[in-house]
Amino acid sequence: MPRGARTVLSRHNLNRTYHGAVAKLADPAVPLRPTARRILRALRDGGSQRVDQLTARLAAAGRRPIRPATVTTALGELHAAGLATVDDQDQVETAGRWTARPVERDPLLDAVDLHGAHDLRHTFATWLEDAGTPARVIDELMGHEASGRGQQRGSAMGAHYRHTTPEMAGRAVDAIQQRLTIVLKVAEQTIEKYPNRSALRVF
Repeated sequence: MPRGARTVLSRHNLNRTYHGAVAKLADPAVPLRPTARRILRALRDGGSQRVDQLTARLAAAGRRPIRPATVTTALGELHAAGLATVDDQDQVETAGRWTARPVERDPLLDAVDLHGAHDLRHTFATWLEDAGTPARVIDELMGHEASGRGQQRGSAMGAHYRHTTPEMAGRAVDAIQQRLTIVLKVAEQTIEKYPNRSALRVF
C-alpha cells in the first residue's frame, strides 16, 4: 500500500489489537474498565481491604474520589472476572474484606513464540507454502519484489513471463480459508472450556 494510505487494517490498527490480545493473556485485568483497574491495583498493593478502606485509599491518592457504591460495583466486576474474592459475600458493602487473586500466566504464552503482529505474515506465508502454493505466487501476494541479487526466485525470464492467474489466487484463498476454519474452531472450543480467556475473542 502507498505510504499514508488508510486501509481497513490501518484504521483498526492491527498492531495495537495484536498486542492488546497478548497483554490480556499476560494479565486478565487489561480489559477492565478504568475504575476496576484502579481498585484492583489498590488491592494488589495494599492487600485485603473493605469497601470503606478502598474508598478512603483512593481518595487519599489525590485523584477524583469514588463513591462507595461505585467501588462496590467495580469489585463485582473484579469478582465476575475471577480477579478478586471476598471473605463474606453477605457483607460486601460493610465488613467484607476483598483480596486480589494472584494472576496466573496463561499457558498459551509459553506454547507459542510471539514476536509481534508481523508473525501473522509469517503464518500466512507458511500456510501457503505448506499448501503447495508456488513461492513466486506467495511473493506476489505478500507484495515482495523479486529484484536485486540474491532475491530473484527462478530465472529472470521466468519472472517476466509467468504471472499469477485468478485460479492461482483462488487456490491460495481456499488454502487460507481452510486453515482459518480450523483455527476458529479451536478458538471456540478453548473459549467454551476456559470462559475467562477473553483475549481469544479479540480476533
